[in-house]
Amino acid sequence: MKTKTIRYILLSAVAFLGAACSGFLDVELDDEIITSEAIVNKETAEAAAIGLYNSFQGFNLYGGDFVLVADLLGGNAIATGFRQRYEDLANARVPTTNPYIEDVWVSLYNIINSANNILVNIQDIDGISDEDRSRIEGTAYYFRGSAYFDLLRQFGEFFEESSAFGVPVFTEVLDRSTATSVGRATVAATYNRIVEDLDNAAKALPDSDERFFLTPAAARALLARVYLYRKDWANARAFAELLINDGDYALNANYNDNFETEGSAESIFELQFTQQDGQDLSNLLMLSAANEVSGSTELWNAFADGDARKEQFLRRFGVVRCTKYGELATDIDYNVPVLRLAEMYLIRSEAIANTEGPAAALADLNAVRTRSLPGSPVTEAEAPNLEAYYDVLLRERRLEYAFEAHYWFDLARLGRATQVRQVEDYRVILPVPAREVQVSNGVVVQNPGY
Repeated sequence: MKTKTIRYILLSAVAFLGAACSGFLDVELDDEIITSEAIVNKETAEAAAIGLYNSFQGFNLYGGDFVLVADLLGGNAIATGFRQRYEDLANARVPTTNPYIEDVWVSLYNIINSANNILVNIQDIDGISDEDRSRIEGTAYYFRGSAYFDLLRQFGEFFEESSAFGVPVFTEVLDRSTATSVGRATVAATYNRIVEDLDNAAKALPDSDERFFLTPAAARALLARVYLYRKDWANARAFAELLINDGDYALNANYNDNFETEGSAESIFELQFTQQDGQDLSNLLMLSAANEVSGSTELWNAFADGDARKEQFLRRFGVVRCTKYGELATDIDYNVPVLRLAEMYLIRSEAIANTEGPAAALADLNAVRTRSLPGSPVTEAEAPNLEAYYDVLLRERRLEYAFEAHYWFDLARLGRATQVRQVEDYRVILPVPAREVQVSNGVVVQNPGY
């Protein structure tokens, strides 16, 4: 049974346009585009910051589709509800008109534009304490950096630092007259923006052991992931170690506590949902016998006998269901983990493997593996070289983070996506939505191959 932490947060009922506007480079940009006048006092600034959490929890992002996309693309999940947005993704052959890519592009740029609105205007607000101002700024920096990272690893050549195909980057507030003027930044410039934002977030956010709101630890954990993607082994290890050595966090003895206990010891940042403001994952995964997204038989068979991680999946009538977000369609109050400590061990392991060799990296890898498979550690004989180590690491990351928005990105960054999914090289990144290219008159360039 899930252990719940109930919190009541009084929020001012201030309408904030960040979650509702049509978005950056949307062909239907209208009067809901946010303006610099939206944040004028402490109350509207607070509402804007809370609005960023709400947007992050939306159906297209961490309250729904984005959590499933990496597993659909990677083959851990299959589309069982006959909806085109999921069938395209499950085939790893996504057209430029797919509804998911259209929606997630807009949702992430809405967050960026909303964060920009906070950062551009908050310094001019009177009647707000330095502590509150810093917390709101830190929130905006984190969500902007996170949104750019999620855009880059879906639509940009994030695995090639020298590539020109990053994503559009801007720090001003855009409106209908300026939204179509921003072209794509390089991958390096996009990464630099992400790192600067997360560094600023780590400095500005209040230091606490909070799990449901942002902290410096959350920003540092995401930085560890970003540096891993950049193959900056020294920084990836350093930031991962900050979390591993932080006494506020510890690996759960039972893997399943990550999903059955809210705010567990392992949680660094998780999104909290309620019955009044729920996630859509339980609906997508459990709606009926023909639920929208199911686990693949291949994933089911990849778990070894006795692996505690398999307990988060069940198989009924030949359908594999992920229960990390509830066992019923009505379990909409299950939280969604965004960052947890196990990832920091695997990040440090990978960094060590690339600098000191696989043998030195196995202790961290086994810290994660053996809590779910006691008595079955990875041995040096199984990882005698870096290639064999990556075979093992990819397996463990696949099983540890199934249905947590990781697998496809791991395949792509490690150069294995085309082989595993039997797709053309250019399909390791998603196409920019055709309408965004069209409305910008080519200022936003399409990815090669599409």
